[in-house]
Amino acid sequence: MATFSSRLSRQDTRKPSVFAGHHATVICNECNRSMVPRVVVYYGRPVKSVCPFCGATFTRFPSGLQQFSQRFSKKIVSFDAFKRIALVAAGFGLIWFLATMEIIPREMEALGIFGSIVFSAFGLAELFYQTIEFIAKQFSHNSRYYWSATALIAIMIMYVRDDLTRYVVIASFLMIVRSILAGFAVARSQSH
Repeated sequence: MATFSSRLSRQDTRKPSVFAGHHATVICNECNRSMVPRVVVYYGRPVKSVCPFCGATFTRFPSGLQQFSQRFSKKIVSFDAFKRIALVAAGFGLIWFLATMEIIPREMEALGIFGSIVFSAFGLAELFYQTIEFIAKQFSHNSRYYWSATALIAIMIMYVRDDLTRYVVIASFLMIVRSILAGFAVARSQSH
């Protein structure tokens, strides 16, 4: 037992400290004082950290659902997925064109039409998503505010123009399916 504890103490002395060369303090965004944030806990779950001097919120901690969604999908600004989707849509469009010209069997025309329409719609959804995320990143804003504004605009469009309701519902459905597929792609790439 003594050899185990002496071995443990020797290992601890060889490891550098986590805060070696760093201060364990941060600067408050409101009062600009150096401080150690205090964690606010609600029913055993950390909610946020605050400045002990002015009480301003320093960091908010995500809830369990937010942590799950963050693990499931990462907001990565990249137009690579849009390029791939556009390439697949163009491929189905080529099948449609070749079937119309009767270079390939005429029965392939329905597949070309269906594939090009579906993948074009998903391409537009991906382009819209990446554009919103790109704008938010360029202005160093949280994209949640942009998505909230987009949802508010969609609700106002449905309220003001009843004839556009079905298009707003279809666009919302496309965005939901797009986020699910992107989440599966991110989860699959993280597992590898």
